[in-house]
This record gives sequence, structure tokens and C-alpha cells, in this order.
Amino acid sequence: MKRARLLLFGAAALIGAAAIAVVALQRPAPMREAAIIDAPVFPDITPRLAEAQRIELRRHDGAVTLVRKDGAWVIAEKHDYPARAERVREVFTGLAELRLVEERTGNPELFARLGLEDVTVAGGTSQLLAVKDGSGGTIAELIVGRRRIRTAGNLPEAIYIRRPGESRTYLAEGSLRVDTDPLLWVEREVLDIKRQRVARVTTRREGAEPVTVVRADPAAEQASVADPPEGFRPEQHKVDDPPRALEWFSFNDVRPAAELAAAEMLGEARYVTFDGLRLAIRVVKADDKRWAIVSAEWAESDAPLAGNLPEQIRTPAAAREEAERLARHLGPWAFQIADWKADVLTYRLEDLRAAAENPS
Repeated sequence: MKRARLLLFGAAALIGAAAIAVVALQRPAPMREAAIIDAPVFPDITPRLAEAQRIELRRHDGAVTLVRKDGAWVIAEKHDYPARAERVREVFTGLAELRLVEERTGNPELFARLGLEDVTVAGGTSQLLAVKDGSGGTIAELIVGRRRIRTAGNLPEAIYIRRPGESRTYLAEGSLRVDTDPLLWVEREVLDIKRQRVARVTTRREGAEPVTVVRADPAAEQASVADPPEGFRPEQHKVDDPPRALEWFSFNDVRPAAELAAAEMLGEARYVTFDGLRLAIRVVKADDKRWAIVSAEWAESDAPLAGNLPEQIRTPAAAREEAERLARHLGPWAFQIADWKADVLTYRLEDLRAAAENPS
């Protein structure tokens, strides 16, 4: 009896051990914890960035190339139009401060989840950044993926990265803004002439007589039509449009003005400010878009006397310097502008006339 009981207990123990073994085999193995690295992605890169002459940015659907010419960065895809220097500094600062945090997946099938697939993959989100020196040598090259989604407010900004040709991926702490739209690298606002500065504007549309709008002084709240015909009743908000049309004046695209020498002329606007700045803006049509070509000069006869000047009015010396800068920076270029802006710059007298009142 005792022997039978011992055999029964032994069999039960064996069955229990076997069950535990089966469960253990079926349970997934614990995932390996990501290795914490905490090291710069590009050690000692700052001195080498001073030698950079070319920045290449690529996605599957576009590319931007920044080239250093005469000490300034320009955009090759936009006919060497100047790039914003602060955007380039952001990239260099981001590269210098980027630090490896964790090693992530080495499985190429999972790269797309991190936005680290090859940049040639259609529909992908990865972006390739390459910085090169004057001889074409690579200073830094990186595939930039998705940003880490923050699950807590105190987490620093981080992105997923991969070196081209390598299968290892990383989470890196820092910020690296990579854009392949050329217009995100330019200063879109090229003029900001406040209406308080504007003394008069003459607009002309092809085939129509010019019309001039004047402001009596910098403090005037409203503009008026110069020498209106008898019985003319203006639409005041439209009369006020030309003097403020150059506030925050921005563009949607840019190309050399020389390319539009034969473009269809739509009209022009001529501005004279109280401080002597004169601007002539030709509006042309090409590829079914409206383009503005700006010329600038300063005229001493229109400059105010020295003394206490309204806040918006510049001194003659400052206005002259501004005219020279605008002529130098804007003169060679044609800027694509919105259709409504082109209309304002080519107003006719009829465009300023108040709508006829409905009969009672």
C-alpha cells in the first residue's frame, strides 16, 4: 500500500514537471533590451562642417541641392536663388548635436515602420541627407526617418536614423529638419513696405489708362484717387488696396527675370514713398501664372527733410541703402504671385469705382 502510494506521487510529480516544461517552451522568450549608447552620431564634426560646400537632400519624389557660392548658400533647383542662411545653420547644428540613444531593429523588413527604408522606394517617407566638401568628399550622410512619438511630456525630441548601406538602425536624440521642397529653403517674403510709407501708387493695365492713388501724409487713414472724373464715386476699400499691396509681399515660385523677357505684359505698378524709395513692379504672364519683376531706386527730390520723422518713415540715407539692396537682391528675379495680387497691381479706374446702388 505504501509502495503504491509512493509510485502514485512520483508519477504525479513527473506529470507536473512535464507540464511546466511544456508551458515554459510555449512562453515567448523575453525581448532583448535595447542597448543604451549615448554617443554623438558624428563625433568632432563641427570643424569639418566649416568646409562644407554642398548639401544634398533626397526623397523618392524630389530632391534639393544647396551649393555654397561666394560664401552664400544657393538652391541649384531654383537657378541658384539664395537659401536662408538660418536654415542651413539649423542643419549643421542638428548634425553636431545629434546623439545616439538606442540601437533598434536590424531587420530590413521593418525599416519602413521607422521611416528608414531606401529613399528610392516609391511612397516611402525616408529622407537622405548628405553634406560634402569642395572635392566631393562626404562629411556626413544619413537616412532620416520618423520622429519618435512622445508618450510623456518630458521626453526630449528624437528621430530614427540609419547610415546608408548599413542594416543597423538607431534612435537618436536631437532635431534634424530635412525638407525636399526647394521653397522651404528660401525667404518667401521679399518686400514689406507699410502703407504708412506710401505717398502714391500709379497702376496700369495693358490697354487701359493709368490710375493714381495718393495718400496725403503718413498718418492718413485713407487713400484717394488723384484727379477723379466728375461724378466718380470710389469703393474705398479698393482704393486702399494698392498702398498696402506690398505689405508682407511674398511669392509662390521664383525664376530668373531674363527668362520672361518675352512674356505677355499684363501691366505695372509704380510706388513712391514719403522717404524717397521708388519701386516699379512689372506684372507678366507665363505658363498661365502671374509673375512680378521688381526694380528699385531712390530719388532725393521725394525725400523728407531731416528732423523728427514718423516711425514708418526712413531717413534719406536708410531709404537710399534700402533701394540699393532691393535692386541688387530682387532685380534679377521674377516672382510668381497670387492672381488677386496681380489684379491689385494692375487696377484700372473702373476697378476702383463703387458698385451702382440697387434702385429702391
